[in-house]
Amino acid sequence: MSAGQVVVVDDTSINRILLSGILEDAGYHVRVASNGLDAITEITADPPEVVLLDIQMPELNGYEVCRRLKALPRLASIPVIFISALDEVSEKVKGFEAGGSDYVTKPFESAEVLARVGTQVKMFRLQRELRERNIELQRRNAELMRANEKTERVFLALSDALPGTVLDDTYRLDVKIGEGGFGAVFRGMHLGLQRAVAVKVLRPSTANAPGELARFRREGIAACRIAHPNAVDVLDFSVSSNGIAYLVMELLQGATVGTILRETPVLSAARTIEIIAPVCDALAAAHSAGIVHRDIKPDNIFLHRTPHGEVVKVVDFGIAKLMDDEQDAVPLTKRGGLVGTPLYMAPERLLGRPYDARSDIYSIGVMLYMMLTGAMPFPDAERPDMAEMVKMHLTRKPKPLHDVNPSIRESMEEVVMRALSSSPAMRPAAEELAERLRAAAG
Repeated sequence: MSAGQVVVVDDTSINRILLSGILEDAGYHVRVASNGLDAITEITADPPEVVLLDIQMPELNGYEVCRRLKALPRLASIPVIFISALDEVSEKVKGFEAGGSDYVTKPFESAEVLARVGTQVKMFRLQRELRERNIELQRRNAELMRANEKTERVFLALSDALPGTVLDDTYRLDVKIGEGGFGAVFRGMHLGLQRAVAVKVLRPSTANAPGELARFRREGIAACRIAHPNAVDVLDFSVSSNGIAYLVMELLQGATVGTILRETPVLSAARTIEIIAPVCDALAAAHSAGIVHRDIKPDNIFLHRTPHGEVVKVVDFGIAKLMDDEQDAVPLTKRGGLVGTPLYMAPERLLGRPYDARSDIYSIGVMLYMMLTGAMPFPDAERPDMAEMVKMHLTRKPKPLHDVNPSIRESMEEVVMRALSSSPAMRPAAEELAERLRAAAG
């Protein structure tokens, strides 16, 4: 396999010969063009993986060639490395403004050219792979949506009819209080104990699928294994005599952090720590029990109101990974794509690489940044292009918190940025993160 497909564009023959020789010796397949117009024709006919582009050429200079390539959707993703004798900063700025990915100054060194070309080829291939995965994911999601459309109305009618139903002579369903992709949640009553509970009912359309039922069951297993005051308390799991799969949990009163942030986008550092430190405590218990939550985000953190004050609760362990469960080597909820919420997902998970409890810490880092600034660490990542999202998580650093919110102290910013490290090894454990947050609060 070729190390990469490269087009070299330079109006000086000796430069074309030198660059071609360097690249071909390293295993690259090289094509050349001696002017801008020929370059566009060559690249359009057979798009390469990277373009080495001179700037000072007759008729059409390198900046204009790059702009024309970037204007064509089919060619816009091809990285362009300018290679020029112009070493002024202003010229380099023009190159990047035209859409260039890198800039090499003549006279060039072989090692530098190979390193820069190699990096761009790797990034191009990674982005291409991620785009293909994204397209496949969208295709499968479309198929899934079509398959579910036929049963959606049936489930809605059923969930509206369920209030008043008694499951296994024990749990009475009273009022529907929530609904999601896997079922509906009802305010209920344990008739024997006269205790108010929350009952999550699995959609009948998926209850017969072994994978979905196993996912539903593991939500209960994961939450029960943690048994922490800051994790939702799961009381029971069963399939009723009439075939309804259900999960019984403590009934929470209050709102999610997601709801709070939609009303108040920026929270004080003290309030943020007051919420996130208990989340870290719950995750520390989960991680010690061999559980990775995999979907830490504002909508899965509940601020529970009790007669004795607020209690922070981590909810929805439905896609939690049980690290000691061999059956979880391939996630039960995986439908040809990612399991979780990509905006809050660690880079190693976005890339489909092995991961552990430290992926939850990255999600906490994203939440901290969002709560303290009102913005995501990578605002552009809110667009649905998975390839761009992964590229930003891997190659860019978030804007310093102090630049977005001047009230953030340096000690707090350091804690957040460590949690957001692209390298899992650099992130603190949940217990350490909780300690650092409380120390930052003074």
